[in-house]
Amino acid sequence: MRAVALALLLPVYQARPADTTSVPDNARSPAAQEFVAAMQRVRQHLPDEADSPALEAYVLHDYLVAARLRRDLAANPSDDLDNTIDPFLKAHATLPVARALRHDWLTSLADRRRWDWFLPRSTDVSDPLLVCDRLAGRLATGDTGGLAADALARWNVPQKQPLECNGVFSWLRAQGLLTPDLAETRTRAALVADNPRLAQEFVVDVPAPRSTPLLQWIQLLAAPKAALGMLSINPAQPVETEALVAGVGHLSSSDIAAATTLLPTLLQRTDLSPTVRNRLQRAVALGSAYSRLPGAVAAFAKLTEDPNDVPVQEWRVRAALWSGDFAKAAAWLEQMPPSLAQLPRWRYWRARATGAVSGPAAAAPLYAQIAGMRDFYGYLAADRLDQAYNLNSRPAPDDAEVQAALAAEPAMIRAHALFDCDMADDAGVEWATVMAGAKPVVKVQAARLASRWGWYAQTIATLAQAGEWDDVTLRYPRPYASAVADASKLTQVPGDWIFAVMRQESLFRKDAVSRADARGLMQMLPGTATAVAHRWNLPAPGRDSLFDPSVAVKLGAIYLHELLDRYKGQLDQSLAAYNAGPVSVARWIPGNSLDADIWIENIPYTETRGYVEHILEHIVAFAKVRDAEPPRLSTLLPQIEPTTPPP
Repeated sequence: MRAVALALLLPVYQARPADTTSVPDNARSPAAQEFVAAMQRVRQHLPDEADSPALEAYVLHDYLVAARLRRDLAANPSDDLDNTIDPFLKAHATLPVARALRHDWLTSLADRRRWDWFLPRSTDVSDPLLVCDRLAGRLATGDTGGLAADALARWNVPQKQPLECNGVFSWLRAQGLLTPDLAETRTRAALVADNPRLAQEFVVDVPAPRSTPLLQWIQLLAAPKAALGMLSINPAQPVETEALVAGVGHLSSSDIAAATTLLPTLLQRTDLSPTVRNRLQRAVALGSAYSRLPGAVAAFAKLTEDPNDVPVQEWRVRAALWSGDFAKAAAWLEQMPPSLAQLPRWRYWRARATGAVSGPAAAAPLYAQIAGMRDFYGYLAADRLDQAYNLNSRPAPDDAEVQAALAAEPAMIRAHALFDCDMADDAGVEWATVMAGAKPVVKVQAARLASRWGWYAQTIATLAQAGEWDDVTLRYPRPYASAVADASKLTQVPGDWIFAVMRQESLFRKDAVSRADARGLMQMLPGTATAVAHRWNLPAPGRDSLFDPSVAVKLGAIYLHELLDRYKGQLDQSLAAYNAGPVSVARWIPGNSLDADIWIENIPYTETRGYVEHILEHIVAFAKVRDAEPPRLSTLLPQIEPTTPPP
């Protein structure tokens, strides 16, 4: 039987030091303190204590009841418990507090084959597991009217389906409804989605010989070097166009040298149209640019011009910049479609290329057009003109009456209480119910309200949703100031740099956890944090220790300090390594001296490139909000030298 995931209850409560984003324990009301303690007992599977009248009247008491019901459901599901859960869910049907309990209860009912309870209560489910449970329940109870169409709709989704769907899929097969045409379409959808493992599972339903080209496509995705090598040896061997293009694209990303070697032979195939030949050359040109190879510019020059091909439009300019061919970069920038050319990024590079080709006087007016922007490229342009940075900082309106009305909303009262009890995820759901459909002017006041509560992640996110970018002070708070000050003193990493990394990594959420299991304010992997602590003779942090700001900020600052040492103080490389890892950055170090702005522009990972640019923007903004002179990017970004960092 599938176990209901009690682990999906909220993270174990972390004691808050005095310097945090919400109230410390001793500032909570007695009812709130009792609530936090009771929730902790639920999570630790300790016996419940009797609730005081104050706790029963507390605004979050329903969350405690729901948590207890989920715990009991995981430990000992029963008819009696079902009869307790059902009225609770009916009474709270439209409220966020019921969502997790409802999911777990439906899962439990399906596990116990209580289709009489499950089916009438699951008509609106969208979770794939519960959808499969519903299909299984309909089959088990003989409710087959329309079942085939619903089951086929699920079967055709190009995703791995839960095991709970296997029974109804077998029924479809027995009914002869899984036709070769459908099986082939399903497999092709997985291939187009670039998922060879899933396609390998799906192709078993495709009979030979129809499966032959699909199996070849799978090989071109899973092992492109070997599969393309066979095609180059046997040019008469048939291959589908999309499969060939996908295979060359995969090889160009994983082994550009092999792709470059195989391309001339592949282009000699007589079954290729000019369009397909161009697509193969495009894949290799992009791969060459991602790997910063000298031949990338020449490879792009061979392609048919396509103003709608954004990757080519951008990466050919980057390749020209990397190679120092500013004339070619300028020409390609002139050919960019207006939708791209007007972005600050490419306006800056147009000015840079113009300056390199025609001199500073020709570039100055182009720099002047963006030098006043609160933007990475605006700051670079201002440096070129030796102008002061303009952050265009204007405080948003502060309407106490609107804020008071928002704060009185029942869902907002719950959101505030949940946040103060370290249940930020649930708080966010309650917050969203109030913000749904709210006008931007209202969202700005809500952001101010969240800031008053110390809920800075919600402040920043809500301002962004409202399109309010000019209140720099509100968008750049400085929480955990004492932890940052201590870490800065220990590591000599400037406090603004630590704040900037923290903002970009976690948006000041101390409980943040990434899909890769990076944790806390500085989003460190537990293994990295342990290694850092060991090198500095500090206590080894537990996995949950990274949710403690005093631990997380210190270890994150130490790691950034180590990276700065590794890269001889080069901030851009250090930030790139913090995000993508030193192994990746080692591949990006140029063979010759290179301007830092060109190096950053050619970071092949979009996420990492944006990460570095945004943190540099944040460093400027954090100086501004403390009324200090912002550092110049020209100072923070000295020239990249072709030195290999130590292992």
